[in-house]
Amino acid sequence: MKRIAVWGVVALVTVVVVSAAPAKSAQVACPLPPGSPAGGDVQWAFSDSGRPSGNTVKSSYVHGRGSWTSGRATGTVCTMDSPTNKGGVRDLVLGVSGKSKLTGRVTQSGLLGVRLVFRVKVRASDDMTCGQGVTGTITLFASYYSVHRDTMQIQLSSRCTGHNLSYSGSALHVYIARDGAQVNTP
Repeated sequence: MKRIAVWGVVALVTVVVVSAAPAKSAQVACPLPPGSPAGGDVQWAFSDSGRPSGNTVKSSYVHGRGSWTSGRATGTVCTMDSPTNKGGVRDLVLGVSGKSKLTGRVTQSGLLGVRLVFRVKVRASDDMTCGQGVTGTITLFASYYSVHRDTMQIQLSSRCTGHNLSYSGSALHVYIARDGAQVNTP
């Protein structure tokens, strides 16, 4: 009888330890299916197949699209990257929703453009350290006219700081437009 009682305690402890570990999401669907941003007052999209700034990631593909209306953004972002010091590819699907800020006619690195900052939440992940529900922001900057020096930053909270990455350079393409035209005002 004592063995059964002890075994039950060990089994209970094991269950508690397993359930306390962050769980990865069941379905990570990266990349997003082909499509164009639609709807809303302002449409946004971006993609980058180059390496982000810094040395934490050796290869990456990140893309997303959605819309903005009256201070709120919606959409989906997908990131796929390979960390420099760790094994395989990590995938995250981020949902875009809630308050956001669109600022037209801002200057960054000496270029005039438009900036969009929106909130994201991890919808799906195959990274054990970055589970569903983690929140953060993405900041997009699209420069106007013929010289494009766009930028994008992903900033996620505590458990997912390994996914905090900055992108720029010729592989990054950021699109923020109002029915195909440049955005000068929110």
